[in-house]
Amino acid sequence: MNSDAYHAFMLDHASGALSNDMSLAAELHILLSGTGRETADIWSSTRDAVGLWANEVRALEHECLPEALELAVGDFETVPWKRGLSGVHYAKRGRGKGKLMRLDPGQAAPEHSHSALEATVVLEGQFEDGHGVYQRGDLVLGRPGIRHRPAAHGDNMCICYVAQEALPFWRFS
Repeated sequence: MNSDAYHAFMLDHASGALSNDMSLAAELHILLSGTGRETADIWSSTRDAVGLWANEVRALEHECLPEALELAVGDFETVPWKRGLSGVHYAKRGRGKGKLMRLDPGQAAPEHSHSALEATVVLEGQFEDGHGVYQRGDLVLGRPGIRHRPAAHGDNMCICYVAQEALPFWRFS
C-alpha cells in the first residue's frame, strides 16, 4: 500500500473529513490492527497539539464506533447475503453505500478497477488482490484506476468491509 495514501486517509479520519462509510473502515482498522491504533494515536495527538479541528472533531471522532464494534465481533451467520453477478456475496452495511463482501474459499472476483477510492478492511480470513495478502484488521486502499482482483486467500472464507468514496484525485495519486 502507498504509505502517503494511508497517512492521508488516517489524517482525514482524525480531522473528521471522511464520509460515514470511510470512517467506519478507519474505525474497524483501528479496532483490529495495532498499526491502525498507533497511526490513529499519532494523527489524533498531532491534531490536538496543533489545535486544529479539535472541538468540532472530538464530538464526531468515534461516531461509527458502535457499528465498528458490532462488525469486529464477527457474527456473520445472520447477515442477509446477496449473490452479485460475479458470484461474490454482498450485504449492505453502514449509513451509505458501505457493504460487507464474502469470498468463499478459492473464490475471486473478476479483475477490475474503480473510479473512486476504495477502502477494504479484512474482518475474517485472508484477502488478496494481486498486490498483496492481507490479514484481519488490515486496511487496503484501492486508488482510482488501479486494477485488482479480490480473492479469498487460503482455505477459509474471507469477509471484508468495503467502502468507496470519490475524493480529489490528487490526495491518492
